[in-house]
Amino acid sequence: MGWIRAIGVSNWTEHHIEQLMKDGAKVKPMVNQVEGNIYLQWSNIVKYCKANDIAIEAFSPLGHGGKMLQEETVSTIAKKHNKDVGQVAMRYLIEKGYAVTFSTTSEKRLVTNQKIFDFKLDEEDMAKLDALNGKAESTGQPEPYNMS
Repeated sequence: MGWIRAIGVSNWTEHHIEQLMKDGAKVKPMVNQVEGNIYLQWSNIVKYCKANDIAIEAFSPLGHGGKMLQEETVSTIAKKHNKDVGQVAMRYLIEKGYAVTFSTTSEKRLVTNQKIFDFKLDEEDMAKLDALNGKAESTGQPEPYNMS
């Protein structure tokens, strides 16, 4: 047995992972990290990873440039649940099956970002947030389906 027991990949599609295994990899990725948020949902990648026991992790869960944080749909849902828009955005990803990675320099934001497990979004909320997929651009990271 070799030294490697677990690997992770970033911005990989189902095609990339299939090719890795076809090329003879002995270790299947344990996690696939993608830029994931309400605007960038990657439902096919998420579905594939779930079906193949690969964790899907979202970085930049609050999007880029603050656009998403001012989205009226998200604000309305946040008010309904007495939460802030960032909490709704991250809860949405959790309910979609993502592990969420966030960073902040604010201690207050660190605390509020973690308070996403004391509420759930209902089907109507989820449908409204699903409809925002593709609305804005990414942070400039390579997009999974645009990589060879």
